[in-house]
Amino acid sequence: MQAPSVLNGIKTVIFDLDGTLYNKKGLARRMVARLWWCVPLLMTERLARKDMHFVQYPSGEEFYDVFFAKMARGHWWGPRIAEKWYNHVYLPAMVRLIAKYHKPRPEMLELIEECKKRGIAMAIYSDYGFVLDKLHALGIDDQQFDLIIDAPELGALKPSEACAKKLMEMLEADPKTTLFVGDRDEKDGASARAVGAKFMLIEK
Repeated sequence: MQAPSVLNGIKTVIFDLDGTLYNKKGLARRMVARLWWCVPLLMTERLARKDMHFVQYPSGEEFYDVFFAKMARGHWWGPRIAEKWYNHVYLPAMVRLIAKYHKPRPEMLELIEECKKRGIAMAIYSDYGFVLDKLHALGIDDQQFDLIIDAPELGALKPSEACAKKLMEMLEADPKTTLFVGDRDEKDGASARAVGAKFMLIEK
C-alpha cells in the first residue's frame, strides 16, 4: 500500500473495523465453537441482521427494538432475552476472541500513523457495537480518532445512505476529500459512493 499517494488531497479517513483493522479469518468458526450451546441464537442474529439491510429507523433505540424482536420471533426467548444475550454474551465473546487470536493489520497501523502525521481527521464506522472494546482488544488507542460510532447507533446497517450522510455531517467532512477504508465493497464501498467519497478496498 502506497500510503502517501492514497492520502493525497484527503482530509478525513473513515475506517471500518471488523475485517479492516484486523483480519477476521477464523473468527466466525471460533464464535460457533465458543457459543456452541446457543447456536440457535447465533443463527437468529444472522437472519435478523440480513432482514434489516436497507431499512432505516429514526434512531438506534428503534433499530435495536426491531432487531431484538426479529431475533425472538417464533422462538421461546423474548426480545429482552435476545438483548441480554447479544450485549452480555455474544459481543463480549467476540471481543475476547479478538483479543486472544487477532492482531491489527500492520498496513492499517501504518495508514493511521500517516494520517496522524498529516493531521488528517480519522473515524471508526462499524456495523457492530462494542467498538471501543474491540479497539482496546486490538491494542489500538481510541484517542487518536475524532469519532467512533457504529451504524446501528444511527438507525440502520451499512450501506445506509442516511447513516453515511449523518456520519459525514458529524465529522463536518467534505466528500471530495474523504476516504472510506473497508474490506467489503458492498458495504463500505457502497457507503462511500452514497455520499460521493473515495473508497479503498482492503484485500482479504
